[in-house]
Amino acid sequence: MTAEHQDKIRQRAFEIWQAEGHPEGRDFDHWLQAEAELSAALTEAAEALKKKAAPKKAAAPKTAAPKAAAPKKAAAPKKTAAPKA
Repeated sequence: MTAEHQDKIRQRAFEIWQAEGHPEGRDFDHWLQAEAELSAALTEAAEALKKKAAPKKAAAPKTAAPKAAAPKKAAAPKKTAAPKA
């Protein structure tokens, strides 16, 4: 853990302590909360960078879609001569 990262955690823990009304004996809890918040923020930022840097898939070349064959009409029944009487 770098000194810069520890300073950010320390600052955030202090902000949490202030927001909670300066309670005594909760410094470790505040540190852990600050550490978790900053870790989550770093993870989100890393994921956003991955999405942004991920190579985009090349679009498939546009080709004309094959024309669908027109539906065949049903054949009309053959006319037969009426029986002669």
